[in-house]
Amino acid sequence: MQAEQTFFVGVQDVGKNNEMTDRALLECMTNVTNVHGNLAGQGTKDRDRTHLAWVVINWKLQVYRRPKLCENIRVKTWGQQCSRLQATRDYDIFDENNECIAKGTSRWAVVNTEDGSPVKLTPEIMDPFGCEPEHQNFPGHRFQRAMSLELPVLASSFFQVHKSMIDCNQHVHNPVYLDLALEVLPEGVDTAHFDNVEVSYKHEIKPGETVKLEYSCDAGKHYVMIKDQAGEEIHARIALYNE
Repeated sequence: MQAEQTFFVGVQDVGKNNEMTDRALLECMTNVTNVHGNLAGQGTKDRDRTHLAWVVINWKLQVYRRPKLCENIRVKTWGQQCSRLQATRDYDIFDENNECIAKGTSRWAVVNTEDGSPVKLTPEIMDPFGCEPEHQNFPGHRFQRAMSLELPVLASSFFQVHKSMIDCNQHVHNPVYLDLALEVLPEGVDTAHFDNVEVSYKHEIKPGETVKLEYSCDAGKHYVMIKDQAGEEIHARIALYNE
């Protein structure tokens, strides 16, 4: 089973040259994911009944043509495959001419909303999604577990999380992590659009927390590490680059 949703590119979704930002594209992918979850009976509106919540572990976005202000885009998603505790879903993004302008993939897990424990992905959970293991956007792709860990830190800063960044799950909204990355990117880099984005989430950021942002660069790839204030626990790793 696939799900799709049409989105209008508004002024809140664009940046340089009136082109859609990477954060706005991740927002669309997030929303169509919830559409799919609702169709499968496992969306946010079903949590009181199921006591299940899907949480994203990784994103990968690749943009071929960036939508502009006042365009309509159509985002499609489907479950790809799953293991015992993690599931993969992919995304296609189309413009008004039905041309594919971006692709994505992501990795998810399910937690019990009552105690936060991981939930085994049984057939009862996965069958409603109708996964398509043969339908892969990035065959052979593996998310990097140690992204940028060994690179020298070129810049760092601290940032206190604003209340406006908190979502209905009472932690920093997942696409907002790209906004956090902007706070430490060098001048010029902070206004660029990147056609390749990878995000690895490790620990949620809760209201009122202060995070440490660390910037590194290697071979044209820009990395941001988001840590706790002490710099000991990693909240997320972000890679931004063009190829």
